[in-house]
This record gives sequence, C-alpha cells and structure tokens, in this order.
Amino acid sequence: MSRAEPRDHAAKASFDAVARFYDSFYFIVEGFTSRHRRELLRRAKGKILEIGVGTGSSFKDYPPRQEIVSVDVSQEMPRRAEQKRSNYNGKIELRREDVQNVSFKDQTFDTVFSSWVFCSVTDPAKGVSEVRRVLKKGGQLLMLEHMRSNNKMLGCLMDKLNPLVSRRESAT
Repeated sequence: MSRAEPRDHAAKASFDAVARFYDSFYFIVEGFTSRHRRELLRRAKGKILEIGVGTGSSFKDYPPRQEIVSVDVSQEMPRRAEQKRSNYNGKIELRREDVQNVSFKDQTFDTVFSSWVFCSVTDPAKGVSEVRRVLKKGGQLLMLEHMRSNNKMLGCLMDKLNPLVSRRESAT
C-alpha cells in the first residue's frame, strides 16, 4: 500500500457511502459552522492544505487567488467537490489521502485547515503529527472541530449519526 492510500478501508467505504447525501446532512450543520469557518479561512495564506475536504463546502469561504491542496480519505467526496472547485477564483487540487499518512514533503504548507475531521480519524495523534510535519516552521494550523452537544436532543442526534461517518478499525 502506498503512502497516499488510506490505511483504513472501512473508513473509506463509510465516507464513500455517505457522499451522496452528505451535502443534505451538512446543510443542517452549515448554519452553525459557516460563520466560524469563514472567519478562520480569512487568515489562510500561502500554500494551503485542507484536510478532509468532503464535498468542497469550504471552497466558497477561502480568500480568492489562493493555492489550495484539498485531501480526503474518500474517493467519492472529492468527486462531488469538482463542481464547487470550478466556482473558486484560485487553484484547488483534489487528492485522495489519509491525514495519518500524507505523501507531502516536510514543511510544504504555510497553512493547514481542517473542519470536523479529527473526530473521525482512527489515530488523531498520528494525524496531527503528520500535519505538523508538512506545516512550514512558523506556519499556521486552523482547525474547526466539535464535541458532543450538551443539548439532550442534539447530543442524541449526534450519537445516532456518528456511526455513519466515524472511522472503524478494519479487520484486514
């Protein structure tokens, strides 16, 4: 298996399976996160790596004319990001990569961005270690993550939906 392929085939299959309806689900969440994501991405500069691009919902929030490399463990999610990529005034490269084992050289990126990613990474410490490796000295890590809601109904909904997008250790 090469460095650029996902280590966890179950995770890839899970994200590929939800890609068809991900935007419909994410639309519910978008209202809560879009303002925060927009504020974070205003600070993005230089060569940018986006971890867990999903279907490309973040593209509209990047400053124009940036050079962005967007990765996702799924094959289907970036395919769905193609149309959104064409609406961005800048360069976006889409790649299938696992944050736990990215193929980039050390100190490649000025900015690394992730949104709602590390909750579904099998080994988040390894993923963050890889991010640190590819981030230039003095670079910036911009993360928008979530925790289980204290709201009883929303917390229950999160519990029910989490298996759809969480990584599972593969038996192989």
